[in-house]
Amino acid sequence: MQDRPTAAELLRAAREFCERDLLPELTGRRQFHTRVLMNVLAILEREWEGEEQALREEWQRLDTLLGEAEKPDRLADAVHERNKELAAKIRSGELDGRWDETLALLRETVRQKIEIANPRWVG
Repeated sequence: MQDRPTAAELLRAAREFCERDLLPELTGRRQFHTRVLMNVLAILEREWEGEEQALREEWQRLDTLLGEAEKPDRLADAVHERNKELAAKIRSGELDGRWDETLALLRETVRQKIEIANPRWVG
């Protein structure tokens, strides 16, 4: 892992180069694809900066709903597995008596994901 520039700073620099220097020089299909690339870089930037915190918060919500579990080293994989557990409990009806709590967890998780994908969509 390098000190500076950070991965987020590199992503930001690449996105800003596309926006400032490349995009104005292009038209048509190339301009469209450059806009797509800028969007991808912006998503990666937000993900890089916020993913770990979002995973910790999602883990905590899942712990609250499903019961505490030992926090693993690879949080992303563990959150994925706990979400499979959540889906199975929803399908089985096990969480029917806790529907408001379940829905609140799902709403917050989706809100965080949308903030990374496109913060303008969160309102």
